[in-house]
Amino acid sequence: MANAINWEASPARTSYLTTELNSLANAAKVLGGAIDNSSALDIYMDIELYVAVQGSARSAGARVDVYLVSSIDGGTNYGWGDATDTPPGESLVWSFSLDAAVTARYCVSRPFPIGPGHHKLVILNATGQAFKADSNVVQYRLLSEEIQ
Repeated sequence: MANAINWEASPARTSYLTTELNSLANAAKVLGGAIDNSSALDIYMDIELYVAVQGSARSAGARVDVYLVSSIDGGTNYGWGDATDTPPGESLVWSFSLDAAVTARYCVSRPFPIGPGHHKLVILNATGQAFKADSNVVQYRLLSEEIQ
Protein backbone atom coordinates (compact mmCIF):
# COMPACT_ATOMS: atom_id res chain seq x y z
CA MET A 1 0.00 0.00 0.00
CA ALA A 2 1.34 3.45 -0.94
CA ASN A 3 2.27 5.72 1.94
CA ALA A 4 3.27 8.87 0.09
CA ILE A 5 3.55 10.50 -3.30
CA ASN A 6 6.81 12.42 -3.60
CA TRP A 7 8.81 14.09 -6.33
CA GLU A 8 11.31 11.84 -8.02
CA ALA A 9 14.87 12.20 -6.72
CA SER A 10 16.87 15.17 -8.03
CA PRO A 11 16.05 15.48 -11.73
CA ALA A 12 18.84 17.08 -13.75
CA ARG A 13 18.62 20.57 -15.23
CA THR A 14 19.04 20.88 -18.98
CA SER A 15 20.54 24.01 -20.53
CA TYR A 16 18.05 25.02 -23.20
CA LEU A 17 18.65 28.53 -24.53
CA THR A 18 21.88 30.48 -24.14
CA THR A 19 23.35 32.43 -27.06
CA GLU A 20 19.89 32.55 -28.69
CA LEU A 21 18.87 35.02 -25.96
CA ASN A 22 21.82 37.36 -26.51
CA SER A 23 20.69 40.88 -27.44
CA LEU A 24 17.07 39.69 -27.78
CA ALA A 25 15.15 42.89 -28.48
CA ASN A 26 12.15 43.99 -26.47
CA ALA A 27 8.96 42.37 -27.85
CA ALA A 28 11.06 39.81 -29.74
CA LYS A 29 10.69 36.04 -29.38
CA VAL A 30 13.00 33.05 -29.68
CA LEU A 31 11.96 29.46 -30.37
CA GLY A 32 14.00 26.70 -28.75
CA GLY A 33 14.74 23.21 -30.02
CA ALA A 34 12.66 20.10 -29.43
CA ILE A 35 12.30 18.65 -25.94
CA ASP A 36 11.61 14.93 -26.35
CA ASN A 37 9.28 13.59 -23.66
CA SER A 38 8.10 10.60 -25.71
CA SER A 39 9.96 7.92 -23.75
CA ALA A 40 10.61 9.27 -20.23
CA LEU A 41 6.97 10.43 -20.06
CA ASP A 42 7.60 12.95 -17.31
CA ILE A 43 4.51 14.83 -16.20
CA TYR A 44 5.89 18.22 -15.07
CA MET A 45 8.42 20.79 -16.18
CA ASP A 46 9.91 23.74 -14.37
CA ILE A 47 12.06 26.50 -15.79
CA GLU A 48 14.91 28.67 -14.56
CA LEU A 49 15.57 31.94 -16.37
CA TYR A 50 18.69 34.01 -15.79
CA VAL A 51 18.48 37.54 -17.13
CA ALA A 52 21.92 39.17 -17.11
CA VAL A 53 22.46 42.81 -16.12
CA GLN A 54 20.66 44.96 -18.68
CA GLY A 55 22.05 48.20 -20.12
CA SER A 56 18.99 50.28 -19.19
CA ALA A 57 16.33 49.85 -16.55
CA ARG A 58 13.48 47.49 -17.40
CA SER A 59 10.04 49.03 -17.77
CA ALA A 60 7.46 48.96 -15.00
CA GLY A 61 5.56 45.70 -15.40
CA ALA A 62 8.53 44.02 -17.11
CA ARG A 63 8.14 40.30 -17.74
CA VAL A 64 9.43 37.38 -19.77
CA ASP A 65 6.69 35.09 -21.07
CA VAL A 66 7.20 31.39 -21.76
CA TYR A 67 4.96 29.49 -24.18
CA LEU A 68 4.92 25.72 -24.74
CA VAL A 69 4.15 24.53 -28.27
CA SER A 70 3.66 20.80 -28.60
CA SER A 71 3.67 17.99 -31.15
CA ILE A 72 1.82 14.74 -30.65
CA ASP A 73 2.87 13.21 -34.00
CA GLY A 74 6.50 12.46 -33.18
CA GLY A 75 7.88 15.97 -33.57
CA THR A 76 6.83 16.71 -37.15
CA ASN A 77 4.02 19.23 -36.65
CA TYR A 78 3.88 21.64 -33.71
CA GLY A 79 1.10 23.89 -32.47
CA TRP A 80 1.41 27.34 -33.94
CA GLY A 81 3.75 29.92 -32.53
CA ASP A 82 7.42 30.55 -33.17
CA ALA A 83 10.01 33.35 -33.22
CA THR A 84 7.81 35.49 -35.48
CA ASP A 85 4.28 34.40 -34.53
CA THR A 86 3.09 34.68 -30.92
CA PRO A 87 1.50 31.43 -29.73
CA PRO A 88 -2.14 31.52 -28.59
CA GLY A 89 -2.89 32.42 -24.97
CA GLU A 90 -3.59 28.83 -23.96
CA SER A 91 0.07 28.03 -24.78
CA LEU A 92 1.34 30.45 -22.11
CA VAL A 93 2.81 28.29 -19.31
CA TRP A 94 4.67 30.90 -17.26
CA SER A 95 5.26 34.64 -17.00
CA PHE A 96 8.31 35.80 -15.05
CA SER A 97 7.74 39.24 -13.49
CA LEU A 98 10.79 41.47 -13.24
CA ASP A 99 11.48 44.73 -11.44
CA ALA A 100 12.17 48.06 -13.14
CA ALA A 101 15.95 47.84 -12.61
CA VAL A 102 19.05 46.75 -14.53
CA THR A 103 20.02 44.11 -11.96
CA ALA A 104 20.63 40.52 -13.05
CA ARG A 105 17.85 38.17 -11.88
CA TYR A 106 17.30 34.45 -11.47
CA CYS A 107 13.65 33.53 -11.95
CA VAL A 108 12.22 30.07 -11.29
CA SER A 109 8.78 28.77 -12.22
CA ARG A 110 6.71 26.30 -10.28
CA PRO A 111 6.28 22.91 -11.92
CA PHE A 112 3.60 22.91 -14.61
CA PRO A 113 2.08 19.95 -16.50
CA ILE A 114 3.73 18.70 -19.67
CA GLY A 115 2.31 15.93 -21.82
CA PRO A 116 4.00 13.07 -23.61
CA GLY A 117 5.50 13.83 -27.01
CA HIS A 118 7.74 16.62 -28.26
CA HIS A 119 7.64 20.24 -27.11
CA LYS A 120 9.36 23.54 -27.77
CA LEU A 121 9.53 26.68 -25.66
CA VAL A 122 8.94 30.16 -27.07
CA ILE A 123 10.46 32.96 -24.97
CA LEU A 124 9.07 36.50 -25.31
CA ASN A 125 11.11 39.44 -23.99
CA ALA A 126 8.63 41.99 -22.61
CA THR A 127 11.07 43.83 -20.33
CA GLY A 128 11.10 47.11 -22.23
CA GLN A 129 14.81 46.65 -23.02
CA ALA A 130 16.98 44.35 -25.09
CA PHE A 131 18.70 41.55 -23.19
CA LYS A 132 22.43 41.86 -22.57
CA ALA A 133 24.66 40.59 -25.39
CA ASP A 134 25.76 37.57 -23.34
CA SER A 135 25.13 35.40 -20.26
CA ASN A 136 21.31 35.01 -20.46
CA VAL A 137 20.17 31.42 -19.93
CA VAL A 138 17.02 29.29 -19.85
CA GLN A 139 17.25 25.85 -18.24
CA TYR A 140 14.52 23.33 -17.54
CA ARG A 141 13.88 20.16 -15.56
CA LEU A 142 11.42 17.40 -16.37
CA LEU A 143 9.88 15.87 -13.26
CA SER A 144 7.63 13.04 -12.24
CA GLU A 145 6.05 11.80 -9.07
CA GLU A 146 7.10 8.67 -7.23
CA ILE A 147 4.67 6.55 -5.26
CA GLN A 148 6.27 5.14 -2.10
